[in-house]
Amino acid sequence: MTRLRSHPCAVRFLGLLVLVSACESERELRPVIHTQVTAAGSCLAQAGTVQTVSGVQTAAFTNTSLADNTGIDASAAQWRTAAHISIRLGGGANVCFHGGETVGNLPPATTWSTALNYYAMVPDGPNVTVEGVRTFNRGDGVAFGSNAPNWTLRGAYVHYARDGCVENHFVFAGTVDDALLDGCFIGFASRPYQAVADGSGNVMTIQNTLVRLQPMDGVYTGPVPGHGAFFEWSATSPQLALYNDVFRADQPSNDGDEHMAPPPGKLAGCANNVMVWLGPGPYPEPLPSCFTLMTGAAGLDYWNQAVAQWKANHPPATADVGPPVVSLFAPAANATVTGVVTLTATAVDDRELAEVRFQLDGQDLGAATTTDLTPTKYTLPWDSRGSANGTHTLTATAHDAAGNSATAAGIPVTISN
Repeated sequence: MTRLRSHPCAVRFLGLLVLVSACESERELRPVIHTQVTAAGSCLAQAGTVQTVSGVQTAAFTNTSLADNTGIDASAAQWRTAAHISIRLGGGANVCFHGGETVGNLPPATTWSTALNYYAMVPDGPNVTVEGVRTFNRGDGVAFGSNAPNWTLRGAYVHYARDGCVENHFVFAGTVDDALLDGCFIGFASRPYQAVADGSGNVMTIQNTLVRLQPMDGVYTGPVPGHGAFFEWSATSPQLALYNDVFRADQPSNDGDEHMAPPPGKLAGCANNVMVWLGPGPYPEPLPSCFTLMTGAAGLDYWNQAVAQWKANHPPATADVGPPVVSLFAPAANATVTGVVTLTATAVDDRELAEVRFQLDGQDLGAATTTDLTPTKYTLPWDSRGSANGTHTLTATAHDAAGNSATAAGIPVTISN
């Protein structure tokens, strides 16, 4: 086995020793640098009027008639709404939306086709900038509108997006910078809505960004849990420029017409990217030389360090007001159980999940589960012989670090020992 410490192609990358494929030691790998948007560097500093939104919002924010250079300061605002689109803005050029958090309440058992109808944010207008927004548990994270050439998304945290984390279906030029997209069914979707739209002359730049694909319990097609891929792209989608990004995938894509690697023929520029592959076998698609492939424990550690660094640089500006979401998946409803059974729930929180407790008829079964061995999946072995035969109700309750909690819909089971 090759020892990295003495290998001629081993280099330092964000504090980790990395083996560069094809011995490209002459290609410098720069560390991932994440910068926090400050007041001086914010789009709010541009000339123009600034509107302020603050507090917990139960109704959607909708304003598609904003004047040129309008700023929306939502740094102290949180949206907990049942509306299909939490935040929708547009109108004039150079609109700025700063901060804000949207917290969804769709249980993990929600179907893909239902979740698809919920958007955290739809920004529109030429040169629109969205910075510092946080989204959790919506069908789509940030989906740019039909009149948004040269859009910018930066400093954003998109978590548990049940369809696309960032959508550019009107195939404009745009930039994603310094974002954490942690749990996407699809990372970036830029396949045109309309067949006549041709954005192949535009460039979509993704830089200083972390992207993880999340196997979801509600899928468009294929095995469950599953996901799409990093790029939903076509011949008329924009060119891609990828710089200083880290991608993570734990399993192959469910969808054969999406791309786990940059789409062939679409790279306008590419340097210093890392692909963390934690799935079985080799990576599903050929990676260009501007990617370093990492696997196993070293890859997972690298990802975790990069995420921790990003979160340290981008602390939330508001309190944790949203409960987790949780659904029970095993055993199946109306199952007959005997002996030792593995209980499985999916639980996710907008901040940090503390524990999951499984219950039979409202009473805890064993100790709390505090570790998700695979992202969002919590399990507990349960010996059903300790309970009476007959029909019972199983459920699970998730608690976050702030004391918020949610209980999954109960499922009936029959114990037969």
